[in-house]
Amino acid sequence: MNRVATYLEQSPVEDVLVLTPHDPQVPEPAVKGLDRIPKFSTGSIPVFALIGRNDYVMGAPLAKASSDVLTSYDPDVVHLVSPDILGFSAQRWARDNGVCAVCTYHTQIDRYVRFYTAKHSLLDKLRPRIAVQKLFSTFYGGCDVVAVPNSAIADKLVLKMGIPRAKIGLFPYCRGVLFLLRPEIHATSTPSPRRHKSHRRGVNATQYNPGKRSKSLRAKFGADDSNVVVLWAARLVPEKGADLFADAFVALFNNKTLLEHYPGVIDRIRIVVVGSGPSRAQMEAALPPDRTVFFGHLVGDELRAAYASSDVYFFPSHTEAFPNTLLEAQASGLAVLAPAYSVNRALVPAGSGHLVDEHAGPEEFADGLFTLLRDPRYRRAIGKEAVRVARNRTWAKAFDGLTTCYDRCKALRR
Repeated sequence: MNRVATYLEQSPVEDVLVLTPHDPQVPEPAVKGLDRIPKFSTGSIPVFALIGRNDYVMGAPLAKASSDVLTSYDPDVVHLVSPDILGFSAQRWARDNGVCAVCTYHTQIDRYVRFYTAKHSLLDKLRPRIAVQKLFSTFYGGCDVVAVPNSAIADKLVLKMGIPRAKIGLFPYCRGVLFLLRPEIHATSTPSPRRHKSHRRGVNATQYNPGKRSKSLRAKFGADDSNVVVLWAARLVPEKGADLFADAFVALFNNKTLLEHYPGVIDRIRIVVVGSGPSRAQMEAALPPDRTVFFGHLVGDELRAAYASSDVYFFPSHTEAFPNTLLEAQASGLAVLAPAYSVNRALVPAGSGHLVDEHAGPEEFADGLFTLLRDPRYRRAIGKEAVRVARNRTWAKAFDGLTTCYDRCKALRR
């Protein structure tokens, strides 16, 4: 969302005001390059604390002071990001003031809740996933245009949440009316309160590319050219598949048949984990310390080099609406291993990655790891095709799609 706000601020025909929730217990983030953008904050309240996670926060509703700022700013478009209390109140403000609302869909939170309610039988009996879907149905149903990252998410919103298909556009490829001469757009954006890599819609192929590969960094991985480096780059949390990631390697290292018939092959694996989160200790306990390196949180050139210096990107998550880490891995030339659920099928076309069954368990992922480990020609071929696929998904296309959504929204209001 910082990229979106910067794009709008730099455009000669657009103007942007950012309203963001902020948790007072978290230090104010310093965002480079956003000093020129008008920005005001609202307090935040914790959510999900009852099911074991208080690091998710959502914004408090608009107060009178915030509403007065919006009224004075007089936006043409309100861009809503989070379906939380702040999002609902901003949506109501837009409706009451005759301003069109574009809502972007970022995270499949209804898939998240099962990871935290399964341990609480009472909460699980309340069927929280259906409750979240009904909440989303109300929120996205109240938007003029709902911009989704791919057709798989569009189908989900239509079939499971009852959102009219006529309201849906695709961001980055939002379909609708495109005015050749577009008047000035004022967009009020309400970013999510937490940084979440998978929310992004494009990839900078000049920054993420195979040329960032580093022998010295591979040496820090404990790897040379004979090794196969398997990378994870994400928050280390259950909903990202942290348990499944570790269990797949346990299944692979304990497969006596493979160890007997292919001696030394599995020993070539090196595991690199980039990210932080509450599942780290559990992953460290499960993965072999002699072939696993935990780097913690990386950004910028260090992160790009970590991608390019690896060989396989293993990401078993089933909860993403747009797993941007897959795009970054593809742009870096990695062979992607992931479950073949609808979103991944849209992002990883045939020949550009290795997808296993949508409901695969540790053993199936272990088989996928071994396939990529044993067949370097196949691994390199899908990595090469992945680069070609990723280069077609750029930030320029994403921003063009989003501004088209804004135009479509304003046309509906007129």
